[in-house]
Amino acid sequence: MDIIKQFKEVVISVLPIAAFSSILSAIAGVMDGLEFLRFMLSCTLVIIGLTLFLTGVEVGITPLGGRIGGALTKSRSLILMLGAAAVLGFIITIPEPDVQVLSTQVHQVNPAIPVTTLIAAISVGVAVFFAISLARTVLSWPLKIVIAISYFAIFAVAFFNDDFFVSVAFDSGGATTGPLSVPFIMALGAGVATMRKHSDEAEFGYVALSSIGPILTVLILGIVFGSSSQMGAIASEEEAISFWPLLASKFSEVGSSLLPLVAVCILMQFLVLKMPRTEATREFSGIAYAYLGIVIFFTGVEYSFSDVARELGSALIAINPIILYASGFIFGVCVVLAEPAVMVLTGQVEDASSGRISKRLMLFTLAIGVGLAVVLALIRTVHNLSIWTFLLPGYGLVMLLMIKTPGLFSAIGFDSGGVATGPMSSAFLLPLAMGAASGNASSSLTASFGMIAMIAMMPVLLIEILGIIYQGRLRKAERGKK
Repeated sequence: MDIIKQFKEVVISVLPIAAFSSILSAIAGVMDGLEFLRFMLSCTLVIIGLTLFLTGVEVGITPLGGRIGGALTKSRSLILMLGAAAVLGFIITIPEPDVQVLSTQVHQVNPAIPVTTLIAAISVGVAVFFAISLARTVLSWPLKIVIAISYFAIFAVAFFNDDFFVSVAFDSGGATTGPLSVPFIMALGAGVATMRKHSDEAEFGYVALSSIGPILTVLILGIVFGSSSQMGAIASEEEAISFWPLLASKFSEVGSSLLPLVAVCILMQFLVLKMPRTEATREFSGIAYAYLGIVIFFTGVEYSFSDVARELGSALIAINPIILYASGFIFGVCVVLAEPAVMVLTGQVEDASSGRISKRLMLFTLAIGVGLAVVLALIRTVHNLSIWTFLLPGYGLVMLLMIKTPGLFSAIGFDSGGVATGPMSSAFLLPLAMGAASGNASSSLTASFGMIAMIAMMPVLLIEILGIIYQGRLRKAERGKK
């Protein structure tokens, strides 16, 4: 258990955002002395919470996911494997921090959508498509075909939704692939891929397909709820939240959300896994760390962290939209450069390209891409543009490039969309856009959603382009040998 390593990674992730926010807040006059202290406490809680949470994931969630994946593979019943995968996909999504934060933000804008209803819809989507992703590996379905069919279905259903639900649906796809679900899904999927591996692509695509499901189910939910045109705005003046009641409520809420996962893991231990007591104690203690970490993280986010982001967005748009866009770009770069999962992804691409696409080039490309995605999302918010203005050409280009992109890079690319959308996207960047919308008379608050969708789409485009470049270099090298 390397908790010191996790702490350093989280500090590197949160500190630049906290420091830059403090500087901008001082310039814009957003916070007084007391509010600054509350913000510092929130940042500290976010750092401690994420440190404990990621340590718990590393110690307990990921190893358990791998063990369960291996155990499922030993079963000769495809129906049993897919059914178990669906159940696990559902229960691992419910306590996901990114999903919880996004659902709360949506409910604030549209109180007609209960938080639990949206979380349930997202979880069902993950459950169904995680099962499909395992079926793809076992039955050797081409990933490109599965993705193409899935997105055709998404855009067909999206036609019957308004901009708000389309934005929330694509945001849900990005939020689903957070720090809790991604390690578990990838570990469980890797357990299946190791036993039934048919190609290099078999190790990738689980996150990509699992994030497609929520988009479809939230769009279906949007048809049920209908138009969102009558929604109001978030109240700008609220009483300061009391710390201890907030902490107590998070212990209760997170406990009830995490309980199904704990129950299933205990059941699997007694019926299938049967780990030695020492290993079982270690891995279940990891779940306890994750629980405590999520509680502290949520407390920090709701105590002041997201509120400051909203106030900052409102203040910056009042000063000058250009300053808002420039700040958003810097925040986007900070988020992706500090995301630990991005470092893993850049290493995967370097290995897959045999060193022709270096980690440094990949990291630079992703940082610029995500920074631009945040800027585009803020431009959409400020000018109240339709989400289709960005999604149609964006995903149209993704589908066209996929034809020429090597299969492995397509798989890594769609997985990377989820990797780039870490906890800071839901907890800080989305509230920043909401603040910009509330501080601009010509903007609709609903236009602030779509931030996570834009961040999730950009890495897919970039990695496809890098994959095509790699393929071109490889062919050139082969011709040079002849």
